[in-house]
Amino acid sequence: MKQTKLIEFKNGDGSILRGIFVFGKKTEKAVLMCGGFERSATTEKKFKVLADELANQNIASLRFDYSGCGLSDGDFARITVQRMANDFRNAVKILQEKIDCENISAAVHSLSACVVANLTKESFFKKIILIAPALNQKDLLRYWFTVSAMKKEKPNVKITWQNFRNYLDEKKFQADCARTDKMTKTNYISADYFLENKDKDYSGLLADSRNVLHIHGDKDDKAPIENLNVEFENKIIVKNGDHDLERPDMIEQWIYRTIDFIIK
Repeated sequence: MKQTKLIEFKNGDGSILRGIFVFGKKTEKAVLMCGGFERSATTEKKFKVLADELANQNIASLRFDYSGCGLSDGDFARITVQRMANDFRNAVKILQEKIDCENISAAVHSLSACVVANLTKESFFKKIILIAPALNQKDLLRYWFTVSAMKKEKPNVKITWQNFRNYLDEKKFQADCARTDKMTKTNYISADYFLENKDKDYSGLLADSRNVLHIHGDKDDKAPIENLNVEFENKIIVKNGDHDLERPDMIEQWIYRTIDFIIK
């Protein structure tokens, strides 16, 4: 019978992180899940559905929130990929303590693909599921900056991945990365994340492998599939799929194939 528990553990800064642990009888596999930029994996629909379907196959899961996100404590303003990776390491340790198995996979969304890319040399994971990976931070940060800038300067111009470089003001972009007064939808954010990633493409850290599954929406305009400079053999392209991939007709296209991938 499936059981669900709230798990609390500390990160390297001493902040309390929280996650949802779903488990049943003794399992031989487990999946660690985390969301993208400023996202809450504990409450996002796609991770809840994935956790429930995994439980049906007697596969445990832990979906946790990074420092300053969702249920977790901490200061989001200090977010960087490196800090997220440290949180992730601690989550792996907690999951290993909760279950008696070495077969742990990762299912991550968007920016968290960069986190997993940073950790691949540490060989934590049997399988890696990348949902709408935002690996090419170098170009994505410029794309997002241009989309935002043009909404103010020329709102009638539609910015796409194909044309954003024509409108990019590199000097203004560099100055924007160094700003100390930025806010996201719900938080302040320092310049650390932008300075860390404005020249980074994590694609090269995640070579194609039979153990990697790439899931992407063909209508993703937040992290267009073209951002990737790596091609994965195992992939699911979700028809009319957006960046979140949570609408029922989108989940249906990837959920069961993903479960099969984890099981095999």
